[in-house]
Amino acid sequence: MRRRIRLRVFDRLENVGVRLTIDVEQRLVVSTFFGEIGDAEILDHSSSIRSHPDFDPSFSELLDFSGITGGSPIATSTIQELAQRESIFNPASLHVIVAPQDFIFGLARMAEVFGQKTKPNLVVVRTVEEARKILRPEKAALD
Repeated sequence: MRRRIRLRVFDRLENVGVRLTIDVEQRLVVSTFFGEIGDAEILDHSSSIRSHPDFDPSFSELLDFSGITGGSPIATSTIQELAQRESIFNPASLHVIVAPQDFIFGLARMAEVFGQKTKPNLVVVRTVEEARKILRPEKAALD
């Protein structure tokens, strides 16, 4: 049984958004960010995931920042805080960040370094295709 749940969350100005999709069959939490983002959107997102009725901490996570168009600069301290927070996922869960833009890629790599203890399976890539190969290596081998 394939069950996808989509939850859209918009800020008051509707110039930033996060689409949260939990794919129970694939055991995957997908967060797609679009528009302009800042520290608050990044810091608050894990509570949206945790409170979702289909969330399971053993799932893997895909964070897709491909749709980001700008926003207020994200502070290094925010990245450090997020990376060093206890993960809402199990230690064995994979976390893949898609960051095609250079500035997001740099921040994501910083998170990868800061989060080595709390999120040891964090990988940063440039494309969704690369992320899917990491998250589903058995299917990628068949393609």
